[in-house]
Amino acid sequence: MRTVAIRGSVLGVMTCVLAAALSAAGAFAAKPAHGAHFTGRTAAQPVLGFYAPVKFTVSQNGRELTGFSYGSFGCFGAGGFKPGVNPYTGSSVIHIGAVKVSASGSISVSGAKSTSSGFGNTTVTTVSVAGRFTKPKAVAGTITFSQKITGKFNSTCGPAQIGFTASAH
Repeated sequence: MRTVAIRGSVLGVMTCVLAAALSAAGAFAAKPAHGAHFTGRTAAQPVLGFYAPVKFTVSQNGRELTGFSYGSFGCFGAGGFKPGVNPYTGSSVIHIGAVKVSASGSISVSGAKSTSSGFGNTTVTTVSVAGRFTKPKAVAGTITFSQKITGKFNSTCGPAQIGFTASAH
């Protein structure tokens, strides 16, 4: 009798675990809303009340994100922010272009490059993005980047990683 009770308990636990896993898989696998415009933010702390933005559009066929960009001061940081002025403009917005979307709703790009110049330096940011649509109008993921500065100041940094979320409105 004790064996039956143990088997029943194990079977019950296994059934619950399997149901939870299937539920979680369904919650994390979604196809994006075709043609939708997404905005969001990274997990970076806000600067003067402004959050680092994430922005892109889903292509009409749903197979890629176009115009993917995100706000970042990079590995080297920045300073001298003016109160009330959004610091996420100009070279603090990294444009990486297209990101692939799989049939299951996963997103990925690896080795995308963005270049900016200023103050006698050129900064090349190399970016990878990975994530998943959790709903047709919601996505979460991770941005991983490295930077190389050449010119008056020569240095490299990274990889650094930051999470992000975005939604369509």
